[in-house]
Amino acid sequence: MWYPYHMFSKPHQLFKNALAQHYSIGAFNVSNLEFAQAVIGAAETLKAPVIAQTSEKAIEYAGVKVIARLVKLLAEQASVPVVLHLDHGKSLETVKKCIEAGYTSVMIDASTKPFEENIQTVKEVVDYAHQYNVWVEAELGAILGKEGAVKLAGEKTPESMFTDPTQAKQFVTETNVDSLAVSVGTIHGVFAGQEYIRFELVEKIKAVLPNFPLVIHGASGVKDDEIKRVTAYNVGKINVDTELRIAFDDSLRDFLKKQTDMVDPRDVLGAARAAVQAKVEEKIKLFGSEGKA
Repeated sequence: MWYPYHMFSKPHQLFKNALAQHYSIGAFNVSNLEFAQAVIGAAETLKAPVIAQTSEKAIEYAGVKVIARLVKLLAEQASVPVVLHLDHGKSLETVKKCIEAGYTSVMIDASTKPFEENIQTVKEVVDYAHQYNVWVEAELGAILGKEGAVKLAGEKTPESMFTDPTQAKQFVTETNVDSLAVSVGTIHGVFAGQEYIRFELVEKIKAVLPNFPLVIHGASGVKDDEIKRVTAYNVGKINVDTELRIAFDDSLRDFLKKQTDMVDPRDVLGAARAAVQAKVEEKIKLFGSEGKA
C-alpha cells in the first residue's frame, strides 16, 4: 500500500488544543499565490495555527498538485502549524487525489444525500483516509447560500435543514468521522440581516457530542459577538472565504481607480494580498487563536 509523505501539520492535536482552550482554528480558502501568502503570513504574524483550504473549484483552477506544492513551500518557511484541507469534497476520487498530493485533512460533503446514504459515503471516505492518518470532516444538515454571494436577500434556512442533534450523534458514531460541520443558522456568502447562530441548537449538539470538534461554515456574514461566543461550544474550526474575496476585490478596484497608469501586476496584486492578510489577521484574533501556535 502506498503512503504519502506529508509536509503539512496534522490537525489532530491542533483540534484537541482548540477545544481544551476554547478557541477556534481559522480555515481560509486559497486558490492562488496571493491568497496562500496572505493566509500563512497572517498566521505567522500572529503565531496562530492555521488551515489553508481549497475547494474543488480552486483545485480545478490551479491544479491539485500545483496548489499543494505552493502551499507546502510557504508552510515550510513558516514557524506555525499549517494544515492543508479539502473543502467540500464531493467524491472519494477527489479525496484520494488530495491525499496523494499531501493534504492532511479532507472534507467529504454528502449532506444533500439522504441520511443513510450520507453515512455510507462518509464511512467509505473515513475508512480510506484513516489509513493515511488523514483527518476527515463531514457535514450534516444543509448550509445554504453560495460562497462569494454578497448581500443577497430571500434565502433563509428552513428549520428542517438544521442539524438534528440525535442524528448527529448517530452519524458520528457510525462513520467514525473526526469533525462535523453543522447547520445552525449560517449561510455561505454574506446575506445581510439573515445570518445568526441558533445557540440553543449548538448547545444541544454539544451535549450529545461532548469534546467532539464541530465546524462552522458560512461565517462571513455572522456578527463578531456571535462568533466569539460560539468558540466556547466545541467549535474547533471556523471557515472564512467570502470576506477574503471581498477584501481582495475591493483592494483591486480601489487601486485601479487611483493608479490607472500602472501596469505592474505585482503592485496591483501586492496591495490586494495585504488587504486579504489584514482580514485574516482580524479573524484569527476574533477566533481566539492568536498566540496559540
